[in-house]
Amino acid sequence: MADKTELDITIGPDGEVRIVTHGLKGQACLAETKDLEKALGEVKQREKTREFYLEEDKTRTRVRN
Repeated sequence: MADKTELDITIGPDGEVRIVTHGLKGQACLAETKDLEKALGEVKQREKTREFYLEEDKTRTRVRN
């Protein structure tokens, strides 16, 4: 069974958006949030988690509408 992937999106009172990914290894998090970041505007800060430095799963399947 595949690991669960989650995106936590928080919009602050000042309009600042924070996106935190869970369950994505390596640079998969960047690929998964790319379109969302583009739609929201400029990325002012990026904080890499421990998962970013793990080897990315190669068997991941994406489903889009």
